[in-house]
Amino acid sequence: MLFRSPAAPAPKAEEPAAPAPKAEEPAAPAPKVEEPAPLYVGFASQKGGVGKSTLAEIVSSILYYEQGINLFVMDCDLSQDSFYKLREREKSIVQESEELSKSMQEYFHHLGKKAYRIYKSAPKEAVRTARSKIDGISNEKYQLVIFDFPGHAGTTELMELSLQMDYILSPIEADIQSLVSCLAYAKTITEIGVSMSDSRIKDIILFWNKVDRRVRNIIIDEYTKLIDEYELTLLPGYVYATHRFSHELSTYGLRRVFRSTYQPPARGLRMGTGLDELVNEIIQRLNLKTKTENGND
Repeated sequence: MLFRSPAAPAPKAEEPAAPAPKAEEPAAPAPKVEEPAPLYVGFASQKGGVGKSTLAEIVSSILYYEQGINLFVMDCDLSQDSFYKLREREKSIVQESEELSKSMQEYFHHLGKKAYRIYKSAPKEAVRTARSKIDGISNEKYQLVIFDFPGHAGTTELMELSLQMDYILSPIEADIQSLVSCLAYAKTITEIGVSMSDSRIKDIILFWNKVDRRVRNIIIDEYTKLIDEYELTLLPGYVYATHRFSHELSTYGLRRVFRSTYQPPARGLRMGTGLDELVNEIIQRLNLKTKTENGND
């Protein structure tokens, strides 16, 4: 009987070589979160003497010191330098008084930040100057840049500045000559802003200022209707006339000061003036984030 030797096993087919593990690619860097650009807000009027600069000063101080809205100011009213000169007067008064200097140091220590900055600039350079300040102070995140316009905003140069704002806040008073020019300015800005694709302006916001609460003013009633017919924005309520608006640090001290670049007027002093209602309207319409919304006390 013949024995066959067992057949040799068939050679295994070569298995494909396992692919070499891929080297881990570095993770793509997270996209940089762009900080929203600050809003440009101008205080403007066609007529001097309506309280534009005084309101710009007081509103800026309430927004910054009380509401926690980070801002700086461009004083474009070179004929008056109202905003800038007020800061210089206050600085001089504080430096000359040891008691006031100590009180101010304690105040800012408790506040946890310095006074807001105020810069001077010619109207045609104002926006460029503001941009350079924003770029140059990279550690600061601003919500607002306040522009205090010259007392008469009718020149071509100032119309151009108006169209570079996001919003214009324009106080009006019950004087027919003043109202005619102010409404013409508001209509022009609104119409040009809508028609120009490169204009920045979103709205011009009017509000009644220096209202005498003792009398009913027929001019206010009639022009409120006219403003509505023109489809312009008019804030509800009034800012009332009171001598308190002119009370500065030099005369009234820290407790009773009303017009200041170093602190807002005390809440008790503001009662009945319409200021708080004005500030609340500005915060809502401009969609500003206050310190409470930012998670602070």
